[in-house]
Amino acid sequence: MEAVEQFLKEHSITMVELATPDMAGAIRGKRIPVETFLTSGLSGGVGLSSAVLAWDYQMEVIETDDYSWSNGYPDIFLRPDVATLRLVPWKQRTALVFCDVVDGSGKLATVAPRDVLRRATAELVQAGLSPYIAMESEFYALDAETLRPRGDRNPVYSLHDHHYLEPFLDDVCQTLLSAEVEVEACGAEYAPGQVEINLTPSDPLTAADGLLFFRYAVKQLAPRHGFRATFMAKPFGDLSGSGLHIHQSMWRKEKDNAFWDAGTLSSIGHNYVAGLLKYAAELQLVSVPTPNGYKRVADHSFAPTNLSWGVDNRCAAVRVLVRDAGGTRVETRIAAADANPYLLAAAQLTAGLAGVTEDLKPPPPAANSYVSEEYPPLPTNIWAAANLFGESEFARRALGAATVENLCRVARSEAAAGQREVTDGERGRYLDSV
Repeated sequence: MEAVEQFLKEHSITMVELATPDMAGAIRGKRIPVETFLTSGLSGGVGLSSAVLAWDYQMEVIETDDYSWSNGYPDIFLRPDVATLRLVPWKQRTALVFCDVVDGSGKLATVAPRDVLRRATAELVQAGLSPYIAMESEFYALDAETLRPRGDRNPVYSLHDHHYLEPFLDDVCQTLLSAEVEVEACGAEYAPGQVEINLTPSDPLTAADGLLFFRYAVKQLAPRHGFRATFMAKPFGDLSGSGLHIHQSMWRKEKDNAFWDAGTLSSIGHNYVAGLLKYAAELQLVSVPTPNGYKRVADHSFAPTNLSWGVDNRCAAVRVLVRDAGGTRVETRIAAADANPYLLAAAQLTAGLAGVTEDLKPPPPAANSYVSEEYPPLPTNIWAAANLFGESEFARRALGAATVENLCRVARSEAAAGQREVTDGERGRYLDSV
């Protein structure tokens, strides 16, 4: 631990944030003095209620097989992954370290998202493939007072329409870089106030940690510039939804891209695409975990509606990019921006690997994804997605039975909450017309 102590001393750290994702993919943890970190935090002695792995999006506690009212939601403990120690640049003398979650006996909590992803990655490595992924996420920067975008023009790819956002986005990008989260690109997206930031490729756990830290930075820095940032999938009915795209490639020990075959997608690449497509509907709940996310999915919206794929086709569920020996990859475009990046990556990596081990073959690529009736549809609401997910033996194998049960309980809780809600839109349509 000499390197840890040196880092803390070199940067005059006085507070350390112990961070881990909850089941929804939100960053949780505790902030402790550096002295406490060195004496008990490093050894996994900092605990918090297991309710963090058993609640919905409003922190209403649900009952799970392991954590419930009957056992009083006992403590789980944060065990630092010291390789992830980094500065929190917007806070003075503060560092953050991502943590694994263990129970009182020191055993890893199998439902904890970091461990789910670690297990999925290990399966690929055991099969002789090293996964390399990159995440790109869209979000909205809204006016902090009106909670609407400040502009009204579609700014996509514009270098001037989002000028008012540039100080905020520059702050985000520089902050991420100083925390060793590398940014590949940042640009205006398909609606006023909507932004996409692409993170550079890495191993899956590093990529998911990077995305969680990225969300943390965006949410923390936005108010300093007069904005409120949201990764909500569909914050406005009349504007574009926000997605989370994952670029994936597989590498062999010889450092060659298993998806590349002399200018085309390799046979393993085709197998991988077929696996992604075969299991996408069963895993849809991981990609689109809230009722709101299904409002994003619509024809001609760049959010896929069926199990299609295509070469450089942004309308398909799986977009294949044949570039060169270094850049050939597949991109999944199903997920909403509010998806848990750890569970999402684990589900997709496991599905892709299944395509390879089962020697699956994809259907012909789509010429027009939105009019190709031969491709099965994706679930269009959270009830359907939760039912498919809950009944899926593959999902249980990929993520663990307890994880599947937890996510289904949360999904049904969210769906029920949405059904009880009466909106302004409903009143506008029905108050005087019936």
